[in-house]
Amino acid sequence: MYLARYDSETNREQTLLEHGSTVSALCKTYGGAIGCPHLGELCGLIHDAGKAKQEFQAYLLSGDTRLRGKINHTSAGARYIFEKYGKSPDVYQVCTAQVVALAVCSHHSGLIDCIDTSGLDRFHSRLYPDKDIGYDESITNFEPECIEAETLDALFQKAVEETRQILEPILRRDDLKLEKPFYFALLARYLLSCVIDADRYDAYCFDAGLQTRDPDYELEITWQELADNLERYLSTEMRKDREIDRLRAGISDTCRQAAVHPGGIYRLCVPTGGGKTLASLRYALRHANLHKKRRIIYAIPFTTIIDQNADVIRKSLKNDQVILEHHSNLIQEPADEGLAEPDEGDRRSLLTERWDVPIILTTTVQLLNTLFLGKTQSVRRMHNLAGSIIIFDEVQTIPIKCLDMFNAALNFLAEVCGATIILCTATQPGSNVGVPVRCSPPENLVPAYEEMFGKFRRTTICDARIPGGYSASALADFVLEKQRTNTSVLVVMNTKKAAKGLYAALKRRYPICSLHYLSTALCPAHRREKLAQLNDELEDRKPVICVSTQLIEAGIDISFDCVIRSLAGLDSIAQAAGRCNRHGEDARRDVFIVNSSEENLSRLPEIRRGQSQTERVLREYAEEPAQFDCDLLSPRALARYYLYYYEVQKKEMQYPVSKRNSGFATDVTLFDLLSLNWAGVKAYIGRFEQRPGYPFCQAFASSGDLFAVIDQDTESVLVPYGRGKEIIQNLATTSHLPATAELLKEAQQYSVNLYKNEVQSLDNGIYSIGDTGVLALADLYYSSEYGITLITDNEPVIF
Repeated sequence: MYLARYDSETNREQTLLEHGSTVSALCKTYGGAIGCPHLGELCGLIHDAGKAKQEFQAYLLSGDTRLRGKINHTSAGARYIFEKYGKSPDVYQVCTAQVVALAVCSHHSGLIDCIDTSGLDRFHSRLYPDKDIGYDESITNFEPECIEAETLDALFQKAVEETRQILEPILRRDDLKLEKPFYFALLARYLLSCVIDADRYDAYCFDAGLQTRDPDYELEITWQELADNLERYLSTEMRKDREIDRLRAGISDTCRQAAVHPGGIYRLCVPTGGGKTLASLRYALRHANLHKKRRIIYAIPFTTIIDQNADVIRKSLKNDQVILEHHSNLIQEPADEGLAEPDEGDRRSLLTERWDVPIILTTTVQLLNTLFLGKTQSVRRMHNLAGSIIIFDEVQTIPIKCLDMFNAALNFLAEVCGATIILCTATQPGSNVGVPVRCSPPENLVPAYEEMFGKFRRTTICDARIPGGYSASALADFVLEKQRTNTSVLVVMNTKKAAKGLYAALKRRYPICSLHYLSTALCPAHRREKLAQLNDELEDRKPVICVSTQLIEAGIDISFDCVIRSLAGLDSIAQAAGRCNRHGEDARRDVFIVNSSEENLSRLPEIRRGQSQTERVLREYAEEPAQFDCDLLSPRALARYYLYYYEVQKKEMQYPVSKRNSGFATDVTLFDLLSLNWAGVKAYIGRFEQRPGYPFCQAFASSGDLFAVIDQDTESVLVPYGRGKEIIQNLATTSHLPATAELLKEAQQYSVNLYKNEVQSLDNGIYSIGDTGVLALADLYYSSEYGITLITDNEPVIF
């Protein structure tokens, strides 16, 4: 009886047969969500075949951590399946053999390159590494113990038929073009996600002494019950006396009625203040109930929106247990260090977030990482997107470089994975992109956007820029001048440094009002408290000035008399304007555009590009306001802005990477690496004078390593604010896996994302909590006023 896992402290053991059977059953369920249960089952069944050898068995029983990740056990099963079935003349058999082999050999490293950009055959070298992997011994032992040859043949043929049913319709379509191989790449990633999650979850249950039962299929509350709770909340708790309340109710009712339409991709274009959060939730709950969807996922661009949206959803649904907030990955991925299996045996990998609850609120970064980042903890979550409703709030904030990959992935999720996608925005971006989103009819859940915009018009945009821009001191004077004629003023800056500088300049003037500062340097729990205090003061009509980075400008239900916005993209200015006179308290209120001489945007190119195109629209508006209906935030003005914004960046939409930044011999795009991989195939032909003999030639690992939603890498740090201090202490002393998992979920409220250079600037202020893989901040570096101190200039644009 060969072992898959062994606990040296308790002498408990799990046989390879038990582990393989459990993982294959889970993979069968996960694969079944997109119509390939047997393909998933096959991956799970053979994923650990390489453990059936004496070298690995001795390592397990020895408990020698020095050997962790050094013994290759993933290549054997991959080589076994590809040697057995990968030479067939049937292209679907070869596709099946290769995609299964990829999932098996990559389940402790992330998807490997098939052909790398230099033309080397990395798929072959992974199956046939230079170092002996004990292949013959492993397979000789594995076959009689874990699967009979006839059973394997029958299972493989079922898997081939499922592959055919998925790929054949894709290959027939003329409208997909470069999306065809991109779809294949996402299918390979999906299967790897099934294997990683099933493998890690079964290992977690073994370590915790639990029976492996996936909670995803044991929900104690139905979508209908949650929808009933929401309807009661809307009928008893929501105001209905103002005109704007009636407009919001009409939008909400229209969204609920639209839930009867089948799954697909839809747009929800509603002006700022239109009540998108509850309207989209109302749609989602009814759609999930009618169409048997598995979960609802909100992907939100600014961290603060998660804080507030989660509170609104909890309050309206009367159920805390069905909601997960996933701000960031607190657990650091283990270093590669040249290991054969980088995360094999690493207890931390068992605790990474699964997205296994009914309603998930996460960030755009986390969702894009789930689709494209190479790290296994991100790949793990992908299969849980299948059969789900995915709501992208403020979809216009998706970085330009990611657009074609993002759009192709949306099409794949809707057409192959049975997901329903809702693209929410208040500014209706144009569609001048390379890979179009294929929306279902009716494309817009709420029609007549331009007519609606007029009804929600509550602000006047004033251009208050000056030559050379405002210094912090001059801007402080401008803010105080506006505060004298407005009870409350919000100022939104583009960087943390500029926001802190203005806040400090205002403090020095001792304003006769309450002064607040907000940025992502504050952890979510801290921001919640500050926003609650701010809201109370605004409701009591106390004099208030709030200085914030752009985190406040999207989705925060808060209303100021006056808003001042540092020059940015016109869409960002529209979002900031949504925090002014939000509930129509007055007929019109002023929003001022200013320019700062103290903002360094050298590492925030998207903001700089947005500024340039906004300046272009401002010039045209000054010459002829009538062409924009005499309103800088009219649908016509925003359409002109997006036309310019996309036009100047049309070559950037496939995530280009220069050879200088990648180390490759040629410039590439990540879209190409995940589709045709022409750079790699061309180099292969140059080396061997023939094309590669695989249906999958993608450079998965190269793309996954280069992908970053934000140009600089970030790390999540747990901060000692409030309950966060106790969580840090408990993580350092707790070894029980379920207890650690619960602490990590709670720790999301006390985490802050930092750029790598910010981490370095904190010097010894950051430390690792034992062997948890979680970073923590020393008390000295967290301020009740500013959050994390000693940080640099740039504010992450999307978190």
